[in-house]
Amino acid sequence: PCPRGWRSLWIGYSFVMHRSSGAEGSGQALASPGSCLEEFRVVPFIECHGRGTCNYYTNAYSFWLVTLDPSQMFRKPRPQTLKAGELRSIISRCQVCTK
Repeated sequence: PCPRGWRSLWIGYSFVMHRSSGAEGSGQALASPGSCLEEFRVVPFIECHGRGTCNYYTNAYSFWLVTLDPSQMFRKPRPQTLKAGELRSIISRCQVCTK
């Protein structure tokens, strides 16, 4: 929830960064509203150019904060396989607030 005297703008999913082929990538500071995306998409970005064309890269990777069981917080993570549609269930939620 937002602090007292603040109001919610949206509740979203905690985005960390994306990486494309090679060494390219970028992200947002976690304190920025840009790190709290309203919709979750496995590949959340397209790249648009000033001449009216856009590229959608299928080889891009996105990285999100996930929720953890508090009893497992400081243990080595165990690999797990998630089926399509299950990703949203583990992605950490965030809220953007304004005063």
